[in-house]
Amino acid sequence: MKHWAILIVLALTAAGLATDIDQAMVKIYTNSITYDYYIPWSTDGLAESYGSGCVIEGNMILTNAHVVSNETYLQVRKEGDPRKYQAFVVALSHESDLALITVNDESFFEGIDPLELGELPYPREQVTVYGYPMGGDALSTTQGVISRIESYRYVHSGLSLLTVQIDAAINPGNSGGPAIIDNRIIGVAMQTNTQADNIGYVIPVPVIRHFFDDIEDGIYDGFPSAGFGYQTIRNPAFSDKYGIEEEQAGVVVTQTAYGSPAAEVLVPGDVILMIDGKPIAGDGTVEFRPGSRTRMDYMVNRRQIGETIPLEIVRNGIMETVEITLISTLSDLVLVSDKIYDIPPEYFIFGGVVFLPLTLNYLEEWGRDWRQNTVDYLSYPFLFDNWQTEDREEIVILSFMLPAEVNTGYEGINYETVEAVNGTSVRSFSQFVEMVDGGTDPFLELTTNLGNIIILDRAEAIAAEEEIMTRYGIPVDRILF
Repeated sequence: MKHWAILIVLALTAAGLATDIDQAMVKIYTNSITYDYYIPWSTDGLAESYGSGCVIEGNMILTNAHVVSNETYLQVRKEGDPRKYQAFVVALSHESDLALITVNDESFFEGIDPLELGELPYPREQVTVYGYPMGGDALSTTQGVISRIESYRYVHSGLSLLTVQIDAAINPGNSGGPAIIDNRIIGVAMQTNTQADNIGYVIPVPVIRHFFDDIEDGIYDGFPSAGFGYQTIRNPAFSDKYGIEEEQAGVVVTQTAYGSPAAEVLVPGDVILMIDGKPIAGDGTVEFRPGSRTRMDYMVNRRQIGETIPLEIVRNGIMETVEITLISTLSDLVLVSDKIYDIPPEYFIFGGVVFLPLTLNYLEEWGRDWRQNTVDYLSYPFLFDNWQTEDREEIVILSFMLPAEVNTGYEGINYETVEAVNGTSVRSFSQFVEMVDGGTDPFLELTTNLGNIIILDRAEAIAAEEEIMTRYGIPVDRILF
């Protein structure tokens, strides 16, 4: 895979500007499937969508990850050419909502001057967004200005990364199109604010370069997370209590994820005054360039996996300098994962009982208002207490029963978490499956978070498996990763 990594580097260093932006634009046609996390062995069927992209050096097309997520078949059409070409995903980052795709037919790239990356812009600069929004098939452009630059939540991944906000319209179909200043890419259009007029967001060059640098070795590692929670310091009494001389400076560590990089060097009550050479204000922000501030998380996620980052802290009134080695991503450290793409759901069926790990995908089966619609004990960990602990790294859901003689009487037990198997606490989904498969007790006893107890005759459950699977048209009793 390293051949395309070398080509990506060329995109950052090749000399010369594109002479015509239009000819480098690409419309992307995606056929995809959506997985059903309530009935995890099925899908919601085939969907068709389209997005935008642009050609960069090395015969690569830069676009959004969400444009090609869960794809089954990709085609692209270059501007001015009616023909569609089959395309393939080369590299992808769901965290930063970026993807590189290509066309094996090299004639597709003939006559195209690839676009190059520019730099992070400044507020009030004029910007033009190129793409293929709904309402027509031809290339469209919208113009606006840079409104602000700060860390913001990427809808596709849920991760907060550096973002450029613009007032140029970004509509469905624009996704993946370049935002251009002085003939160079300063960002990739990704999302819009549906509750306001003309507020759009683009992925800026520093995030794009992070993605490119990450995949130089042919492997995508992701954006690092230190794995700690913190509270801002805005009250002078708080500063006095913790021995902080300057008012409204620093943040106090409230929690560390089990096994996280931060857990090796930080403890709750530590006050972090400086991160990677930047002073932290009491509101948890740092100055990332003169006159511009953003959340301190930026100082971590701008780094690559494996790098170290220094912190200046106050512990028990004494100033110390510590270093965190960034070996984990956020998904490595949380109980409930954010959105999962490109793979089917994990599930396990035993005795007609359907089990899954709790994920955001599962929560979203309750609809757009899942925060209000789902039961509190399922939504609370994701929203408020999502770090892994020494005792638990995943939450296992008893989703529902496939009615059968072996599980009769338990039909009303749904949407509960499995706390123990035959008295042993459940730590993860894989451990849960191992305990069920490998148990030697003649009865399988499951205890849920609501105190319900399900007891299944192990031999009867195994004997009934084939009949249950056939009755409900389920191809396999599990998908595990």
